[in-house]
Amino acid sequence: MNKKNMSNRRGFIKSSAIASIGLISLNQNLYSLQGSSNRKIKISLNPYKVGINCTALELLELAIRYNFDSIIPIVSEFQEMDQKEIDSYLEKMSENRISFDVSGLPLEFRTSKNQFNKGLVTLDNHCKILNKLNVKGFNTWIMPTNNKLTYLKNFKIHKERLKECAKIIGDHGMKLGLEFVGPKTLMSRDQFSFIRTIDELRELIVAINEKNVGYQLDAFHLYCANHSVEDLKFLKKDDIILCEINDAVLGRSRDEQLDNERELPGESGLIDTAPFLNFLNNIGYEGTVNAEPFNKKLNKMNNEDAARVTFNSIKSSFENAGIF
Repeated sequence: MNKKNMSNRRGFIKSSAIASIGLISLNQNLYSLQGSSNRKIKISLNPYKVGINCTALELLELAIRYNFDSIIPIVSEFQEMDQKEIDSYLEKMSENRISFDVSGLPLEFRTSKNQFNKGLVTLDNHCKILNKLNVKGFNTWIMPTNNKLTYLKNFKIHKERLKECAKIIGDHGMKLGLEFVGPKTLMSRDQFSFIRTIDELRELIVAINEKNVGYQLDAFHLYCANHSVEDLKFLKKDDIILCEINDAVLGRSRDEQLDNERELPGESGLIDTAPFLNFLNNIGYEGTVNAEPFNKKLNKMNNEDAARVTFNSIKSSFENAGIF
């Protein structure tokens, strides 16, 4: 998600809880994989998720120094660049074998029809800019509650609006990844519940019925929704647009985790990401994995330290899964 959407997401969330530790693996099943030197899953750096404030050029330099495979496009800067500047940037990316990750969907589809329509007008031009950068698609998230709309009414609006988005995005050969948000603590926030499991998200994607719509998977949300890798076995590699790995907070059970308070992968040991990463590797997923911890300690670090610590945490998770 982009910086604007990130702040909106945080604004949605107000909750608190403290209780016992709940240790759970994403799965204790048959997925295991021997180590591979031919890793195809890319480690991505999204600065907004780890408290890094930087320009597009600074982001690329951080990615080069700390061995990231992918970065997000800071679209607002590329809108101001001429073609020569864009070509120079892309050339530097290519020289260092760095690619662009997907970009946050740049419109608000959750509120009024009028606001949605205003955003929809700009989506085509946004796609044209991202095409110049070889960006493969967009991602966004689905809030699990609503204060005004019943599940069915909310489902209908999401289906219709996201289908409109998907058609425009698809016309440019790009994809749209949707993410469910799993923490149970969010469910008392509004009057009506909505999508918060992989099965419910699957129903929405089937209803949208556009071939370019797929899944954004977050290990934290899978954990909070009590999913295992078994629940993902219906997915093929091309169904998955983007992945995230994080850890949960010690001192809270699974049901007491808060969406905007997480840890870097491997920090607390509550979420075992190895089965998830092995699953992705086994099905041939070649997209990106990033970290989205919403972590105050990380946010206080300088850019260099935040990038280094983030890469090392993801790398360690890959090593534990035997795929680095």
